[in-house]
Amino acid sequence: SISALKAIGCGISLDDFGTGYSSLSHVHRLPLDKLKVDRSFVHDVNANPISHKIIKSLTGLCADMEISCVVEGVETKEQLDSLRRLGADYIQGYYFAEPMPADAVLGFLTRERQRLAEPSEGKLAGAGAA
Repeated sequence: SISALKAIGCGISLDDFGTGYSSLSHVHRLPLDKLKVDRSFVHDVNANPISHKIIKSLTGLCADMEISCVVEGVETKEQLDSLRRLGADYIQGYYFAEPMPADAVLGFLTRERQRLAEPSEGKLAGAGAA
């Protein structure tokens, strides 16, 4: 089924990597485009050297495998800064926005575009993924 999806142009992501049933055998066996690192490693990335090393290893693995690395669960600027330094391709989490109904997305994006167009004066220069 995955090969058929790839053949018609769909991308394949492995979600919540590092927890539950996800394993390196999936990375080895499946034709992945993205690996999504579980949020449980992000929570204490700056306080726990093991979490930091796991994320560093996973971003390196993704780079070596030529697949994108998405890191989930970012809630603070400090986490964002660390994940950017560690080489995450994409970063998502409540730091950028909380889940919202589909009909609220356009308004949110319009407000963000306006906010980002304003002079920065010390503001974060972007609310998108790294």
